[in-house]
Amino acid sequence: MKGTITFVGFGLLASSAAAALKAGGHSVRIRAVSGEETCRRALEMGLADEVFGYDAVTQYLPGTDLLLLCSPISHIMDMLDVIGNSAYDGHPILISDIGSTKQEICNRGISLPSSFRFVGGHPMAGSEKRSLEHHDAALFENAYWIICPPQNCPPESYAILQELIDTLGAHSVTMEASEHDHVMSRLSHVPQLVSTALASGLPEGIRAKNQQHLAGRGFRDMTRIAASPWPMWRDILASNQREILAGIEEMQNSLQGIHDFLQNFQQAQPSLQAVFTEGAEVRASLSSPGKGFTQSLHELLVQIPDRPGAILQVVEPLTKQGINILDIELAKVREGVGGSLLLGFKLLSDAEAALHLLTDAGFPTRLRA
Repeated sequence: MKGTITFVGFGLLASSAAAALKAGGHSVRIRAVSGEETCRRALEMGLADEVFGYDAVTQYLPGTDLLLLCSPISHIMDMLDVIGNSAYDGHPILISDIGSTKQEICNRGISLPSSFRFVGGHPMAGSEKRSLEHHDAALFENAYWIICPPQNCPPESYAILQELIDTLGAHSVTMEASEHDHVMSRLSHVPQLVSTALASGLPEGIRAKNQQHLAGRGFRDMTRIAASPWPMWRDILASNQREILAGIEEMQNSLQGIHDFLQNFQQAQPSLQAVFTEGAEVRASLSSPGKGFTQSLHELLVQIPDRPGAILQVVEPLTKQGINILDIELAKVREGVGGSLLLGFKLLSDAEAALHLLTDAGFPTRLRA
């Protein structure tokens, strides 16, 4: 990959993309636009070739081939205004972003002067950590990266963005901005609010007795994202309010239906069973790619004992053989007994090789259907 990429906002996502480009030896000049301390660290860590402050727009626009806005949604909107008012009239610059909502951002982006081309973007990757200190060159590997080009925008006009996505090991999915916000409200934004409501709504009597520590894996898993930061979600809720409200109403209707079934439990058991069956089917379908999407990972289910170092004993022999694990999840755990470790591989050949290695090492392992 060649050219000059300017990352406006050099946090976890931007620094991870930069790290991947540097590690791959690509002939890309990387510009980091951020605060003074972040810029200093970006140079020290070898993640950027040039650094600029946010107000140096007239300096970092010339020579840029792709400008990626990697800050919170409200700041992305502000930067689009700054860029639009910059009086830049050089060669056309492709601008994209990493915002979690798209309609408002894309509406503002496509109104930029003709010196700019805008294509909305949303990489489905991240971490609870935020700064460049936690950059991960493999962060985007096998992740979806949603692209929202304007109508009648030919793919060749945003080829450098597609090249970046491919280089980082991500998979692009193209959809309209309005569809993106509809889908994400149901798959991300409403689930966040459900998690937050479940955690914040825990009865005070339970918390007063510290009984929340009795929570099993179900409650802990469902409330994990309740720890997400308010400033980020403030922007998401503000910019996708209509779709989120509609999603909440759908969730309320679903819960109300279950509530009504429970009030008439004996007669409604078939209906409750149907709800559980449908829920299980939807959950199982998450492992299968939909039409037009990339193939899912090849997964192994490994039974491990409950003892110190068990996970290391599974991972270490695969690492020594150069087998790349793209995803890992501790699926089930019973104290004193053991649990199930779910390993994801990009290639079937890697999954099969890992299957033989782990079976020979004494771990009951099977290829997940």
